[in-house]
Amino acid sequence: MKMQTLMKNKENRFIYAVKFIACLFVITIHARIPGTVGDIVMCAARFAVPFFFVVSGRYLLLDGEGNPVTDVPGIRRKLSKSIVKLIKVTAFVYLIHLIFSFTVNMIYKTPVSEYFSSKFNIIELRNFIMFNSSRVIHDWSYVFDHLWFLFALLYVYVLIYIFAPVLRKWYKGLIALLLTLLYFGELLQTYYPIRPFDIVITTPFMMRNWLFVGMPFVLLGILFSDFICKVREEKKEEASEYFNKLKIPAVIAIVLGLVISVIEAYLIDFKDVYFGSLIIVLGILFLSESAAYRGRILALLGKRASSNIYYYHVLVIAVLDLLSQNGFIPAYSMTQKPFIVMAVCFVLFCMGPLYFHGREEKRL
Repeated sequence: MKMQTLMKNKENRFIYAVKFIACLFVITIHARIPGTVGDIVMCAARFAVPFFFVVSGRYLLLDGEGNPVTDVPGIRRKLSKSIVKLIKVTAFVYLIHLIFSFTVNMIYKTPVSEYFSSKFNIIELRNFIMFNSSRVIHDWSYVFDHLWFLFALLYVYVLIYIFAPVLRKWYKGLIALLLTLLYFGELLQTYYPIRPFDIVITTPFMMRNWLFVGMPFVLLGILFSDFICKVREEKKEEASEYFNKLKIPAVIAIVLGLVISVIEAYLIDFKDVYFGSLIIVLGILFLSESAAYRGRILALLGKRASSNIYYYHVLVIAVLDLLSQNGFIPAYSMTQKPFIVMAVCFVLFCMGPLYFHGREEKRL
């Protein structure tokens, strides 16, 4: 099977490859490696979710030829399609998690009324609507609320649709303002834990939500997309040479971002989004323009599997934990756990799609 049949020539393979790597890093957030090595990996892994938001923005407002869509009707047409698609994906993924949660709770004989009242009461619904996180999208059966990403992305898309007329007038200032508030809020989490809405600011979703993470990073992706299109228009044949010159600075930025993230964690505290994460994401964006067709195999895995790995790796963790706790599979150490989860995800979401795609190709 030729790789060309699986990846379009105009697609940025490097971005897909990084998406696959980022999903593996997300697994290490929810199945943490113990010790100092685990701390460093955790710091590195925090670039992943901001990167996913940035990539969403990077390709959100481009037409079929890769040119920016700038007129309001065109922006809203693009957003309408993206919103409908995202609603379908979010509804399906959430339903799978809800069925799993309900089934596990019924197995452990949780009363049905207690189950629904604990998930869908006024406080939990308020937190979900305001911050995209609460027991509405997770409970003890799967303890990580990774699905907040989908709901946050939906909020951002809807807001961009509404404010399309002023999008490019406001987006630079809004990015700067929201990122400033994000990192200021994270400092408050460590040094002055206030209680807005009677919720202590150290609660993760107070800063890690659609407003302080989703919006600025999606807009950053749109800003970067506009910048790339402008460079290509102005420099034309020299654009490739221009991006190649940025390759080494981009790599340096990625390494520097990792170092800064580790320093932040040890000097301030462990956070959801480091300033170093921002630098890593920017480095990856610039590197992606000079290495667009690198990483074919990882790119294929990223295209076929990264979304499903992100959506369902928490269920894989929950199922493995339940099986191990009840003696159906051997117990495993915390060091082994992330690699076991990665292996199961690889089989389910990488090998499976590739196998069925190969059979489909043969039939054709």
